[in-house]
Amino acid sequence: MDTRHLRGLMILLLLIVVLSVLSIQQISFPPMENLRHYLPDFPGKITLSVQSDGRLGNQMFEFASLVGIGLSNNISVVIPPGFSNLKRVFNMTECQFPMMSKDEVGRYYKLNIPNSMGYDARVKDIRQHINHSKTLFKGFLQSYKYFHEHEDFIRRCYQFTRSYKDNTNKIMRTQIPKNRITVGIHVRRGDYLLKKLQLRGLSVAKVSYFYKAMDLMLKKYPNAFFIVASNDMQWAKANLGSRANMMSPFTQPGDDLALLANCQHSIISSGTFSWWAGWLANGTTIYYEDYPMKGSSLSEGLNRSEYYYKDWIPLGD
Repeated sequence: MDTRHLRGLMILLLLIVVLSVLSIQQISFPPMENLRHYLPDFPGKITLSVQSDGRLGNQMFEFASLVGIGLSNNISVVIPPGFSNLKRVFNMTECQFPMMSKDEVGRYYKLNIPNSMGYDARVKDIRQHINHSKTLFKGFLQSYKYFHEHEDFIRRCYQFTRSYKDNTNKIMRTQIPKNRITVGIHVRRGDYLLKKLQLRGLSVAKVSYFYKAMDLMLKKYPNAFFIVASNDMQWAKANLGSRANMMSPFTQPGDDLALLANCQHSIISSGTFSWWAGWLANGTTIYYEDYPMKGSSLSEGLNRSEYYYKDWIPLGD
């Protein structure tokens, strides 16, 4: 047998051995659809992330907007460290994305998103506006437009963990009469009463706003059952207790959010926590139109039509 035939025979035998090993080990590869957003970074490939800033409401915007931008542009996303609030409150088993280590944060190019309460149109085709393979959005990304095409997916991400569900279901089952229409009311006060924050535009709704909103809800739903949650329950009880049907028994934000989310309709006030309470409930939503305070620095970063849904109802004091 000549050398050429011998070499061919050896290659054939090698192929048979390799195929046999693969067959024995039963190696399987996940479909490319599942890998699309999770492939490791390499030169020329883009990976997006976002700063982790603020508490639960801010982090919900940051996560939802990052994922929405990634899905719309078919670009991988990486979740930054510091999203502990989301992990504690939500069972995000359907939304597993790669996690960034603290050491990696410094390797990302920062892309500033200037309008904190509005939409940056650059993200429609983000590849045209970045020239770094690792890019991190620096900003709060507070607009539903970043993720509105993927709202169903985001709602699956924001499913409460079992303990929060159990706590809320017990309240709904034992303390709310049947056939009543539940309306969640969120009263944001606390740190928003600080002068330095109010100077930035973090306004607080007056009691007159809540009375007007409750009257409007009663016109729409005469058998409304009002449930109040707040980070200042002393004020809420003193000012709304005579008109509300129930005050939240909880002391933790996650429990309050789960309770408000399980209501059919919403009256929200200031801040992102309130916004998400209305979004999760997904019914008739009345919002405080004097947030942020007009003429403030925060209001300069607001595009009302990009922050509030067009079917949400504005109402002042």
